[in-house]
Amino acid sequence: MTTRLLVASLALFLAAPSARAELVLPIRFPVDGPATFTDTFNDGRSGGRSHEGIDIMADKMVPVVAAVDGRVRWMTEEEASYGWMVVLEDNDDYQYHYIHLNNDTPGTDDGQGGRQHAIAYGIERGAYVSKGQLIGWVGDSGNAESTPPHLHFEIHLPGGIAVNPYWTLLAAERPGAFRPADVREAVTTIDIDKSLAAGTGPAPCVAGSLIRSVSNPAVYYCGADGKRYVFPNQRVYDSWYPDFSGVVTISDEAMASAMLGGNVTYKPGVRMVKITTDPKVYAVGRGGVLRHVATPELAAQMYGASWAKQVHDVPDEFFINYRIGDPVTTAG
Repeated sequence: MTTRLLVASLALFLAAPSARAELVLPIRFPVDGPATFTDTFNDGRSGGRSHEGIDIMADKMVPVVAAVDGRVRWMTEEEASYGWMVVLEDNDDYQYHYIHLNNDTPGTDDGQGGRQHAIAYGIERGAYVSKGQLIGWVGDSGNAESTPPHLHFEIHLPGGIAVNPYWTLLAAERPGAFRPADVREAVTTIDIDKSLAAGTGPAPCVAGSLIRSVSNPAVYYCGADGKRYVFPNQRVYDSWYPDFSGVVTISDEAMASAMLGGNVTYKPGVRMVKITTDPKVYAVGRGGVLRHVATPELAAQMYGASWAKQVHDVPDEFFINYRIGDPVTTAG
């Protein structure tokens, strides 16, 4: 595990519960099809247990895929009391638990499906997986037999502490689908947007603060990594903040002592953008990922009838701050 993420995980563990709840990791949504979920983390369960994950409701046999690049840390070899289960571990030692995978023969509720209909071929302990790779299928195995089919999904910090996956799932990459409200709710800070972890930096760059120097009006965001990130223009700034009341003016010398980290991109889910030399309209996802919105009808579903007024031009010179992702084919 990298020192950067070890520090971030320790800080998260020591933080107040409300801060721990807002961990947002850059993952692929683990269910590859129509699915719904609500925040049921820590809800009570039978026997005095608490719910350490989120139930992602979906039809039986909808594919379940790898949320990250990593390896199969553990899996059931036979159906257990809690059902068929696979645990993935990424390169930074975060673990992702997939529980209640399918135990039925397709088209039935016979409980006789066996491993072949629960866990995909090639998924074995120690095997390496790629983000989006098939892991298995949604089901109701184990103690989920009396509930609608779903994937019970957990995220554990290095060391084993379970954290709430809700915000991570809201912000997760969902090929084809994009819900602006979800990413707005999940990606609440520039640290989350850029996946910045705690680091060390000079005193002037206090994590989460906004600064400018005496002689230069440019405004910078101080990241959790101790570096400063510049807003290319006021439109980008306005997507994150309502006004400039929180900006602190510091000396030119203090500003120079804080290392540059890069440019801030539009807040995900707030605006759509287009490049000045490209007529395509894009939704902005987490981390500056641009997702082509193919039709006006789709844009209206996501941003309302006045969607065209919410499209901002990104100058060509700032295009390198973004990257192209999967096109949007559905608004939900």
